[in-house]
Amino acid sequence: MLAAHVATLARVAKRPVKMIYDRDEDIAATTKRHPAFTTHRMGVDANGDIVAIDVDCVMDGGAYLTLSPVVLSRGVLHAAGPYKCATTRVRGRVVATNHPPHGAFRGFGAPQTTFAYERQMQKLALFRGEDPLALRKRLALRSGDTTSTGQTLGYSVGTDEVIAAIEQAAGTPPAPDGTRNGTPVKRGRGVAFYFHGAGFTGSGEQKLAGKASVARLNWHLPSVRDQTARYEVRTSSTDIGQGAITMFTQIAAMALGVEPEKVRVIDPSTDHVPDSGPTVASRTCMVVGGLVDKAARALREKLDAYKAAGGAGDSGGEIVTTFEYVPPDGIAWDDATYTGSAYPCYGWAACLVDVSVDVDTFEVHVDRCVHAVDVGKAINPTIVRGQIDGGTLQALGWAVLEDVIYKDGKVMNANMTNCIVPTFADAPELETHIIEVPYPFGPSGAKGVGEIPMDGPAAAVANAVENALGCAFDALPLSPEAVRKAWRPS
Repeated sequence: MLAAHVATLARVAKRPVKMIYDRDEDIAATTKRHPAFTTHRMGVDANGDIVAIDVDCVMDGGAYLTLSPVVLSRGVLHAAGPYKCATTRVRGRVVATNHPPHGAFRGFGAPQTTFAYERQMQKLALFRGEDPLALRKRLALRSGDTTSTGQTLGYSVGTDEVIAAIEQAAGTPPAPDGTRNGTPVKRGRGVAFYFHGAGFTGSGEQKLAGKASVARLNWHLPSVRDQTARYEVRTSSTDIGQGAITMFTQIAAMALGVEPEKVRVIDPSTDHVPDSGPTVASRTCMVVGGLVDKAARALREKLDAYKAAGGAGDSGGEIVTTFEYVPPDGIAWDDATYTGSAYPCYGWAACLVDVSVDVDTFEVHVDRCVHAVDVGKAINPTIVRGQIDGGTLQALGWAVLEDVIYKDGKVMNANMTNCIVPTFADAPELETHIIEVPYPFGPSGAKGVGEIPMDGPAAAVANAVENALGCAFDALPLSPEAVRKAWRPS
């Protein structure tokens, strides 16, 4: 909506326009994550195997439609979780309210339903007296299993690898009673296991038909001869801090067999780049990066052929290769029945959290967070680690701090003094484990990583607080008020 306002003003003013929201305007007017009520029922047999899952999810869309359909779609597709079950029913609805419109926010729909199914798995573990991580390991989907939409998982299923990483790093659980900075606390440990579809849902990528180009520049032009770069990557993907420019540079340089300094990723002006699709849905590296990889390899083959022919046919001018996305064989989706391959592949993750709860102030402190995430292949491990750490801290803030309050259709706490987000002071020591189970159709095996870190840590925190205090917490955030209301110390 902000972009539409800027475009309208620029058209009327016939000059460039920039709009800048103050912090309170930003909080009050921009889209937030859809609040959701999720009812999750599960049937298990005498052996503790899941035989039926029934989920009903209602999301608050706010006053306008915006991106509610895609948020709901991803929410319901993830609602059964990464667990084996032959019979599943999921119902999802978005309702209009007088709240400001809600939109696509990191994970868009998956964190809401992930929280529900991971709380349900915790309840099942307690009911059976089974170790929570061992129960998840026993019931988890693996290669060859079928998801709730009927998709058979064939490759890049990192279940065992991420769970093993958590098992190895876990160590001894914290003592139930202790002190923190001299204050009495109750301590607990929680785990969560989850997946996240990489790329657009269903037939979305096929309909987008995203394109990317790699060009060898015309070295006869003086304006080019003086530049270090000899190759250009042309995509419409925007770098909004996630490292897309660095990533595309690395992918193209590796495929071309040249130094990264010779590759330039140009600004995504629509005058000069093909339509690669939007920069969303954990698709930039896996989908667009995959196209860059293919285009760069095709360009290298063409240049090698010219070289083998003694330069015949190569005028030294610009040579461009372009590739369009085509789904891998076996990836098909039926929009009418909502069955088939919901995503080309999934990221897989497991999280362990240790918490301490202040028995006087009822504050929840996250003391330790271990996160293992299967990313297929880390093109740039530093960037990947930053994505995971940033998403993890964002999820921890959602778990214990963030609470947007509405009244009469307006945000009532639209400033940084009462709409609290985590700072460095709130961040625990993050232990991040990058797991690589390659996706054969991604660049060097890479798949999405941007959103999956947001999906599970909040559930792990709720599970840990339940472990510490002995009472269930099925709503977020776990504020001091919520803890005080739920906990009745003996």
